[in-house]
Amino acid sequence: MPVELEGAVQLRVALKRFAPDLSKETQSQMAAALKTVTTVARGYVPNDGQVLSGWSKTSSGADNLVYRPFPKFNSMQAKAGITYSTSPSKPNKNGFVALARIINKSAGGAIYETAGRKSGITGKFTPNLGGDLVGTTQKLRGRAMFRTWQEDQGRAKGAILKAIFKSKEEFDIKVKAHSNG
Repeated sequence: MPVELEGAVQLRVALKRFAPDLSKETQSQMAAALKTVTTVARGYVPNDGQVLSGWSKTSSGADNLVYRPFPKFNSMQAKAGITYSTSPSKPNKNGFVALARIINKSAGGAIYETAGRKSGITGKFTPNLGGDLVGTTQKLRGRAMFRTWQEDQGRAKGAILKAIFKSKEEFDIKVKAHSNG
């Protein structure tokens, strides 16, 4: 899934500063590619009745707002939590920045996505979640977002790379025309 592009962050900064219209166009092209993936991924999230019964129930009373030992699953929140971002992320521990990414902001949805990734399908919780862990490596396996990305077969990644390379070409043409004129 990840692709390393040198100078991509600098290009995004230059586009935003010197060609804001081109920057907006690039972001909208990237967003269009990611929007289809997030829409399909939301379809793989189970309804509340399809997960373990105790995981979706909330306890009553004020204690629920103060202390929650394990995030509860809410299908609507999990589906709404699957979203995308086309703004650069903060650098990770290796210094890499994501220019476009799909994320799940819901704790319950993130648990559904990745439960059993390291330990395998063991215990009572993970085997009863349903949905297969799909992906190429252990870190890139999941039930909804990663599954959708795998089924996409690189179309979204190709569209994002095409948008970045196209904007670089157009930006270079603008810079050359400005320096000659």
